[in-house]
Parts: sequence; C-alpha cells; structure tokens
Amino acid sequence: MAFIIQKYGGTSLADDQSRDLLAAKVAKALAQGDRIVLVVSAMGRRGDPYATDTLLDLVKRYEHGADGLIRDLAAACGELISCSVIAALLNARGIRAQPLSACSAGIQAEGPFEDADPCCIDAQRIQNVMAQGIVPVVAGFQGIDTHGHFHTLGRGGSDTTAVALAAALGADFVDIYKDVPGVAKADPRLIPQAPFMEFLDYESMFRLANHGARVLHDKSALLARKNGIRIRVRSTFDDGQGTLIAGPQEGYAVPHCIGLANTAGPGTTTKLTLVFARGEGKDDAAKAREWARTASFPVTLLEIDDPDAASFACDTAHAVAFARALYEQFV
Repeated sequence: MAFIIQKYGGTSLADDQSRDLLAAKVAKALAQGDRIVLVVSAMGRRGDPYATDTLLDLVKRYEHGADGLIRDLAAACGELISCSVIAALLNARGIRAQPLSACSAGIQAEGPFEDADPCCIDAQRIQNVMAQGIVPVVAGFQGIDTHGHFHTLGRGGSDTTAVALAAALGADFVDIYKDVPGVAKADPRLIPQAPFMEFLDYESMFRLANHGARVLHDKSALLARKNGIRIRVRSTFDDGQGTLIAGPQEGYAVPHCIGLANTAGPGTTTKLTLVFARGEGKDDAAKAREWARTASFPVTLLEIDDPDAASFACDTAHAVAFARALYEQFV
C-alpha cells in the first residue's frame, strides 16, 4: 500500500478509450489499498476542442488584446474541464471523486504569467477531501496569486503540480502517465528503436528535459530532487513499471550518453541536442559538432550553456534523417 499522486497527460484523457483506462488504473490502485490523488492536464492536443493550444488560439486571434492574465485564465480552463470530466467519470463508476481547481486545492503560485512556480500549498484542503473517502481530482498546470488571478506553470506544468502536491502531502510516489512506457534514450517518433530506461537520476532527467525532451517538465525534476520525491514515468496504455526517477542508487552510473533530446527550433527547424554525462561529455560534444559540420544535412550549430552537450538546429524536413544519423554515431 502506498500514497501515490497519479498525473495523467493530455493523450491519456483525449478520448473515451483512454479515459476508461485511466478509470481502471484508479480502481486497481484503490483495490490494492493505495491512497491516491489525481492531477490532470488538458485533454488532447492543438485542434482538439479543449486542448490548451486550442483555447489559447481563441484569445490570440485578437492581436495585442490578450495579455498574460487573459492568456493564463484561458489556458487554465483546459485543466478545469478535465478534472470535472474525470471526476464525473469516476463517480459514474462508483468511485467517489471531487474536482478541485488550484483555488479550491489551495495551490498558490508566484512569478510571471505563463511561467510561475507553486510556492505554497494548503495541504489540509486535499486531506479533508481524502478523509471523506473521496478521490481528489486536481487541475494541474495552475496556481493562484495573492490577487486571486490564475497563473500557469509553464508548458508541461501539470508534472510540477503533481510533484509539488507530493511534497506537500508526503506522498510515496508521483506516477506520470503518458502515451509512452517511460523515458527513452530518444523520442520514439524519431528513433523507434531507442530503448526505454529503467532508472534515471534527477540531474540527468532535468538536463534531458531542459534541452527539450518533453517526457517530463524540467521544473518537476528539480522540485523532485529538492524534496526527494520519487517519480515513475509510465504508460496509460500498459501495466509496465516505467522509468523510475530518483537520487543515484547503489551501483548506478550515469550513462555516458544520456540521450538525444528534441524540440521545436527557430523558424522551420527542429532543435536536437546530444546530452552526455556531466563532466564526461566535453570531448564527445566537440566530436559531434565536428561530425555535423561535415555531414550532408542542413544543420546549424547552436551555442548552449552546457559543455557536456551538443545542440543543432536542422531543417524540419530533414530532422528525422539527421536525428537517426546522430543517434547511430553517438548514442
């Protein structure tokens, strides 16, 4: 029996089939005696009716009319819809559940709009819900400032909500449910054969995420390290154990090449970054840059503040081929 914060990402909420799998995981956890709190993202991706980008597009169409306050209020609506839908689903399945916004969950935030940090959580509010035998379903990605305004926590910020709640409530694990079975050495959409790792230390996870790997919010890795929160990155669509993210364990050595991260780059490019172990990768990063200079790809070398990594901007039309060549050479 454990106390677990279960966080579900947008693809885990996008349709009836995915939401049914979520409900089954909640039921299974409760049946084996676990105490759980759910954190949910907005449903789906851009183009889906209630996805964050879809909601933001509604206000951004009015040029210069939507400031940070307006954008954050619009963006926060996606998670409010999700927690209401999931609470309704669980109640219909005989599992008592209650949706909670950042306001009703007591999650305060500070910092700029669109990139704030959770700063204080009134744990008693969620504990009171749990004491009644009710599963709290908390809207991720958001906090409330001292004026009552919604602030979002940066893209992917529901992961940070989950870790902050785990620290405030004393949870044993944060389980991050996604559409992949853990943290891979590279994005499986680019490198299908990239293996998934059983374990990764906080620092390595932060560096991958900070360089663009979207499997976990970079802030959440730092917050987990600060509070000693163990994270398991798992799939909604299978029962695997996923990737455990924690402090270094006995016998563990940081992989020499931690992985290949990717994200959108400037203009019509994709940014790809080879991330090597801290203090070990300077020479290999230099070799990767030299290899890229002579490779037959439209690539620009990017300056980054990480001597143990090498970063490139590649025309998106050639990004898959370049990523596979880079992976084969160095990962």
